[in-house]
This record gives sequence, C-alpha cells and structure tokens, in this order.
Amino acid sequence: MQTRTTSVLAACLCAVAAGGGLWLCSAGAATAAQQAAQRPAQRPTATAARGGTDEIIFPQDASVIDLRRDFGAAGDGKTDDTAALQAALDAASNRRGKDGTKALFVPNGTYLVKKTLVVEQRVGPWVFGQSRDGAVIRLADGADTETTAVIRTHPSDTKASSADFFMRSFRNLTIDVGDNPHADGIRWYGNNSSILQNVRVIGKGNVGVNSGFLGQNGPNLIQDVVVEGSFETGVRCAWSWGQTLSRVTVRGARKHGVYVNATAVGIEDLVVENTPVALCNEYPNDWKWWGGVVALVGGRFTGGSPDQPAIANSSVLYARNVTAAGFKQVLLDPGEGVAGDKIDEYASPPIKKLFADSPDGALKLPIRSEPRVPWESRAENWVCANDHGATFGDNRDDSAAIQAAIDAAAAAGKTVVYFRGISGGDPNWYNVDHEVRVHGSVRLVIGLGFGRVLGGAEGRFVVDDRSAPAVKFMHLHAFGGRPVKVENRSAKNTLVVESCDLAVVGRGGGDIFVADCPSSVELHATGQRLWARQLNPEGDSDTGLVRNHGGRLWALGVKHEGKGVRFRTDGGGQTEILGLFNYAPNVPKDDLRPAFDIADGLFSAAGVREISFGNTFNVKVREARGGDVRTETGGGWIGWSLYSGRPTNAEKPSR
Repeated sequence: MQTRTTSVLAACLCAVAAGGGLWLCSAGAATAAQQAAQRPAQRPTATAARGGTDEIIFPQDASVIDLRRDFGAAGDGKTDDTAALQAALDAASNRRGKDGTKALFVPNGTYLVKKTLVVEQRVGPWVFGQSRDGAVIRLADGADTETTAVIRTHPSDTKASSADFFMRSFRNLTIDVGDNPHADGIRWYGNNSSILQNVRVIGKGNVGVNSGFLGQNGPNLIQDVVVEGSFETGVRCAWSWGQTLSRVTVRGARKHGVYVNATAVGIEDLVVENTPVALCNEYPNDWKWWGGVVALVGGRFTGGSPDQPAIANSSVLYARNVTAAGFKQVLLDPGEGVAGDKIDEYASPPIKKLFADSPDGALKLPIRSEPRVPWESRAENWVCANDHGATFGDNRDDSAAIQAAIDAAAAAGKTVVYFRGISGGDPNWYNVDHEVRVHGSVRLVIGLGFGRVLGGAEGRFVVDDRSAPAVKFMHLHAFGGRPVKVENRSAKNTLVVESCDLAVVGRGGGDIFVADCPSSVELHATGQRLWARQLNPEGDSDTGLVRNHGGRLWALGVKHEGKGVRFRTDGGGQTEILGLFNYAPNVPKDDLRPAFDIADGLFSAAGVREISFGNTFNVKVREARGGDVRTETGGGWIGWSLYSGRPTNAEKPSR
C-alpha cells in the first residue's frame, strides 16, 4: 500500500436536443416524424453505458404535470420559457396546496430561460426529463451577472438558513449554461434525500455542478452526471454535511475536474478528461478541522497538464484503483505523494486501528452498480393505488388497498403501482399497518410527488421468491414519522430502494441496493449483500442504526446524525464505508456508546469526518475479538483517512 509520512500542506497546489419517443399521454403530442424533423442532431457522448437511456413516460393522471401541456412552454429554443418553467417547479412542490405535490414531466425540446430558475419550497420538486439529451433547459447567451446559474435549488445564493431542504429530484435532462462564463450550470442544494441523476451539464460557464456555493448543504447524491464544455470547475463540493459522487464524468474543465473542501465526499468511478487537475482536495483558508475529506474508489484521469498532478491533496485522502495519463504525477501531497500514473491503494496518515495485526488497507468488498429496472414505457401498465382505495390524510390503514392495487397489477401483467403525491398539513400520509406483498409482474412502486407513507408496528412491504427478479421503490418517505419496513426475503430476487426513507431489512439471499436514502438498515441473513450510495440514517440507538449481523455491506457516502451506535457489525459480518460524515449533536460526556461497534466482524471506514457543535462521540470505535475489547476514545473533531478493524488472517471478502 502506498502511504505518506508528513503533515498536510497549508494550501492546495492545484492551480440537443435529441431523443425520440412520445410521451404517450401528452395531449397534442407531435408525431415521431415531426419531432425528428424539429430537433438538431445529437452530439454523441460516452454516457449511455454509465447512466442508462430510458425514455420517460407517465400515465395521464392528476399526479403528473406536463411542462408544455399544463404551462404552455414552447420548447423551441427561441421562445422565452422562463415563466412557464418557474411556475411548473412551484406547482410540483406545492405541498401546502390543495392539489398536492406532483411529478413534473419535461418533454423533449429546448427550453430557453433568461434568468435563474429557483426552487423556493423546502420539499421537492420531482422533475423528470423525457430523455437526457432531448430535454434541454438552456440559459440565453449574455445573461446578466445576477443570473448565477441556470437552476438553483435553494431560495438564496448567500443565506443558508438551515439544512432543511429535502427531496430535490432532477433526473434525465440536460442543463445548458450557454455562453455565460460567470454562471453555473446548477447550484445544487439538498439535504438528507436529494438526487441529481442522469443529467448532462454543457456550455461555457463557471462551475458545472456547484454543490459548494452555500453552507449547510448535503448530504445528497450526484449520480451518472456528465459535465462537458468549458467550465472552470466540473463539480464543486464544500460546506458541509457530505456529498456522494457516483459515476461522474467531467470533460474539458479549465482548472479542476472535482474540487473539495470543508466537507466529506465519497466518490466512485470518477472519469476526468482534458482537465489540468482531476481532483483537488484542500483546506478552506487555514481552518484545519474544516479540511476536505475524500474517499475515492475508481478513477480514470486522462489528458491533464504535464506540469500538475492528477490529484492535488492538502487534506485527508483515501484513494484506490486510480490511473492517470498526461499529468506530472498521479498524486501530489505534503509527503512523498505518488509518482507515476497509478494508485493501487493510498491513505494519508494517520491510519487508525485498535489491533496491531489489522492491515493498513480497506476491506475492499466487491462493488456492484444498481441493476437496471427498465422504466415502463406503456402507460396502460401503470396502476394507481388511490384508485383501489388508498387515501392520504384520513389516517386509516391503507394496507388492504395497496395490496389490492398490487394484486390487480400482477393479475393483468402490469408493472407499476403508484401513489399520488400528498398535500396539506398533518395528517397527510398513507398508512401501512400490515404486510403488503409485492409479487408477480410488479417491478416499481413509486410516489408521484411526495409519497408520504407511515408504518405501524407490523407495517412492511415484502419482496420474496414470488416477486419480479428486481423490484424498485421510489419516492416513499415517512418524513419524521415511523418508516415502513421493506424486506427482501427472497433467496435470489433483488430489492432496489431509491430516494426513500423506508427501513431496509434483509432476511434472505437476494441482493439489496440503496441510493439516496435516509434509511436504517438491518441485515439478518448470513452473506446477504447490500450496496448503499448516499445513506443518511438518523436517530438515537443502543443497537445501531445500521446493523449487519453476518451480511456483506458496502456504503459510499454516509452521513449520520444523533447519539448512540451508528454502525453495528457482528456475527462475521463485513462492512466497508467510503466517505463518512458523522454529525454528533452534543453527546453527553457520560454517554459511552460507540459510534462504530464491531464484535467478531470485519470493518473498515475510509474518509471519515466527525464534527459537533458541542461534545463529539466519547467513544469513536469499540472493537471486540472474543473477550478482547478495545476502544478508540477521546473528544474532539476527527478526520481519518482510514480505520481498519479486522485481523489480517480473517476471511477474505467473497467475490
């Protein structure tokens, strides 16, 4: 393993429209031939294999609003569609309004805007483009300096106010900054559950995705995103609650591919091309404890500057499986750095461990991407749970109605069951007090808008051997109430949970994938595997918000908040975390519950940051091997490149 031996530097050395397909239920839709004649040629990219190419359609339902049909947007690249887009964003996330929250559908077209579109509400919106390259939101060239971005998902450019802006969801579209060197593509702000997915950012601007423009940002997920054109920085991450970058590509940035400070970032599969510095990780000013903390697994950097490193690090860094071509060296930092063009595994000191025989490396569990659950392209295959009696806001059990909707869908070979978005003040949720089994052909259960669902003691969704090979849940949130459990009991079928705060449980052999979820996790079956990207469980616990009793759990980008045990790994379980932000809200000095509890299990955590505006965790880690129990204690903020907790001769991770 490559290591360094000296302290950190004082400062970093870094210097359309396309697509086809109709929205099947949109009134007045053009024919495919008419659409083809109106759209310009597609610019080829390498993104299709990374982000998927599904065309999005929805049924014609009150829970879906169409940018053209309902708001009069032209989408011709010439007409000013600013007012239409702003009205649509407001309507989609109007939780207090009588019509409820909605999914906002953006048909293929180029929508010209002349000022920044702003998400004002604290919850939402849920935005879906018809196709990534075909649905384009473009800023007119020469915008005034008050136009700081094409889209901003916080009401202010300068006043953070709080970390209470949830469920920002932008998927499957292109953001074009035009020729506006001062403007960002998207000023991305969201907390706990917010996702920017399968999005392309193009044009000539300042920062492609700026998730560091304002304090109190994160945690959130940037996934399958491409930034290409001419931006000073591709992606900026800073200030303060954690970011997750999954399968991001940056091409042709003028200075940095990804820039990090003052936050913890988990990064996987980062591609940077034709950019002087691929990754810069530094301290903001001289604030040591606010330094960037990065865990990077998988990087391919090409076409850099021969005078600069691919990675310029002056803070806390863990990296592995990185290649670089065209740079001075792969890594420059305060120590010796890494010469050449490859990093197998690297951790800046100190590497933490409680047993001397623990290796100086991470666990290296196998990594898998989420399986593709195809979007249903036939509107007749969507079934509405509300049409079978599910009713939000009446505070009555909806289990039977939801089961009836699933049964009807399965009997007819249909694939999607959806909930209409809720509205109004409490009570405004659906109730699941009993077991609901997802079976047959049903492969997606989704809330269109804010699908708020609370669970009783026995309330749960179940995936088992009678379910589809892969079942996905989206946009179902308890939002402060008691989450519904979702259990994978199958021996072989896969569960995917995305943008939900369902309580995830494994009691079988089938794989589980979690993305953009403020969820608790329990793995009870030996060897069952779970991959998480942007996981944010919160609360007080004696036993663990994430409990791995013998399973295989890999997590990229984790943020915690609360007191007591965060991760518990026992019974031969294997847990690996890459990029972790632990917020300990003033833990009492006599509270000796560890943040991470390991009992005869295997555990590693890379890129760990802990802060608290008060007392931090008094016991960071407790590790037990048989009767030998050791603890890592001491107050204060921490920034660890790696914690290694396992015997060298322990069982190797299963492939």
